[in-house]
Amino acid sequence: MTVKATNYKNWCIENISPQAWSRILLKCLPQIRELGLKLGDFEDPSDDLELSAELMTDLNTALDELYQLKVEESLLVRY
Repeated sequence: MTVKATNYKNWCIENISPQAWSRILLKCLPQIRELGLKLGDFEDPSDDLELSAELMTDLNTALDELYQLKVEESLLVRY
């Protein structure tokens, strides 16, 4: 299942705080850069930006480390 960046961002905003997405992105910045992407690509993601499996793992790890939370990928499609 592919997850869009906008879905993950919206979930973070609605379930944690408006700043949560930014904090998670900053924690994953090295991985984002390794993929040849820029932070700006994710701060205000386009509707077609999909998260790779590797990046999903990194984002979920950051979510757990920062907020001690987990999210099921199947829930993200609702956002």
